[in-house]
Amino acid sequence: MFSRGIINERIGNGWMNKKSKQLTWWVFAVIAFLIFVILQIPATWLISKFYKDNQVLQNVSGNIWQGQADWHKGQLRGTVAWKTRPLDLALLRLGADIDVHSGNTQLQGVMAYGFGKKVIVRKMSGQISPETLKTVVNWQWPANAIQLKDVAFDYKKEQGFAAGEGTLQWGGGDLIFSMGQRQDRMSIPSLIGNIKDQSDRLVFDIQDQRNQKMINLVLDQGMMLDVQLTQRFLMNVPSYDGKAGLDTYVLSSRQPLLSGGF
Repeated sequence: MFSRGIINERIGNGWMNKKSKQLTWWVFAVIAFLIFVILQIPATWLISKFYKDNQVLQNVSGNIWQGQADWHKGQLRGTVAWKTRPLDLALLRLGADIDVHSGNTQLQGVMAYGFGKKVIVRKMSGQISPETLKTVVNWQWPANAIQLKDVAFDYKKEQGFAAGEGTLQWGGGDLIFSMGQRQDRMSIPSLIGNIKDQSDRLVFDIQDQRNQKMINLVLDQGMMLDVQLTQRFLMNVPSYDGKAGLDTYVLSSRQPLLSGGF
């Protein structure tokens, strides 16, 4: 009798374990099905529902899973394509692989939106063309594009930037620019830069090929861009006759990153 009781108990436990595993699989299957259904929702419906004042995206096609759209911000126009990353839901965020084009500007990487309205950028690489730079400052820029590699940061409007990293390279060339009523020319050397966060701002520390200080760019939480140029950098302008230490920032400016604001 004792042995029979043990056997019955083991059978009962085995049946309960089997039932528990089946229930777990059913729950997983239902959740996976619901995610699949949600990802099939048309992107146009989602934008009209949650982004009623949309002035950026037009000609939207596809669904949440993958799609594309035309976009414009200020003077910039282009296309964006996305493919959702379902596993990012496990990190409590909505993420997608994105591909952004604007003329000859091309950027590919990962973007996500998390709790607390946090924007997350990872592994962003590509190039920024002279045409795009012209929309920021209306000068005649060198033909070489700025190359970005593995740019990453977190951004919250109330708190600014964090987790900034990445690199940039620029081959330089001849820049024709205007200062007041005067037009001048600068022969920009080849530049390299490191990206980091500092005091809730995104900092671009740009140097020449000999690791000498040239430019400092700082983007704050309001998307205002501070530009500082060193004496060394300005000496590439033939008409410049300023006197200062080579590492001294002698010229500064502040303006919105993009016309039209954020």
